[in-house]
Amino acid sequence: MFADNTFSDRFWRWIAQEHLSRRIYLRWLPAIVLALLVTAVFFDAPVSVALRNWPAYERAFFTFLTGFGKSDWILIPTLLGMILGFAARYANLTYSWRWAARGVLGVSAYVFTSVALAGLVTVVLKRVIGRARPMYLEQYGTLHIEPFNILDWSMHSFPSGHSTTALAFTVVLITLANGRFARTLTAIGLGIGLSRIVVGDHFLSDVAAGCVVGTLVALLVRDYFATRGWTMRVEGKAVRFRMFAAFLPLLRWLRRRHVPKLFR
Repeated sequence: MFADNTFSDRFWRWIAQEHLSRRIYLRWLPAIVLALLVTAVFFDAPVSVALRNWPAYERAFFTFLTGFGKSDWILIPTLLGMILGFAARYANLTYSWRWAARGVLGVSAYVFTSVALAGLVTVVLKRVIGRARPMYLEQYGTLHIEPFNILDWSMHSFPSGHSTTALAFTVVLITLANGRFARTLTAIGLGIGLSRIVVGDHFLSDVAAGCVVGTLVALLVRDYFATRGWTMRVEGKAVRFRMFAAFLPLLRWLRRRHVPKLFR
């Protein structure tokens, strides 16, 4: 699963599999805040200017990629999955379909809770902090804030909501895959974050903060579910997602009843 022993492999194996104490997250916070402040002071302006001046064809790719940082394409299907999975508990279903409905409910609940809660945290932080977006770089610089500016979209730069969604969903997918495809999924998530700078909507520190919020909230949700045995469990110190097994009875039934003998 992690053939190479690079730092990224070790890190994402830990992210995907290790059950973490909440105290570990708290120990990270001072270093994270300091790193974000240094980034905002020294790197936000030059990075924003450089990426906004990329060639048009490169900007077009990131303009396309940035749309995947919206949360509605994740939240709406998973909300429907939760509703259908819950309603199916009261329907007269066979054993196979009943377990499949439990699987849909479990997967949908985990994905929806992780992405929605991470997004909610970001929405609150945006309005409490009130940081000016890069469109005001020449006028205000990189550190202009108007705290508790509730309605003005242009003062909701920190942290990046798209980056929050992208990294929360990345952690969720890595957890669902029990650590597989970690590097590919991480590259896509970080690419979505980078796109927010390219299109001129966020600074580098906004994106970094969004990635941190998305990752930490998704980890907290994962560990909360795991310690209660909801869709996953803790084995030693490792988290194992287990709800895909709920679909096996249905798959066996479909194979037995509907797959032609030629393909068996």
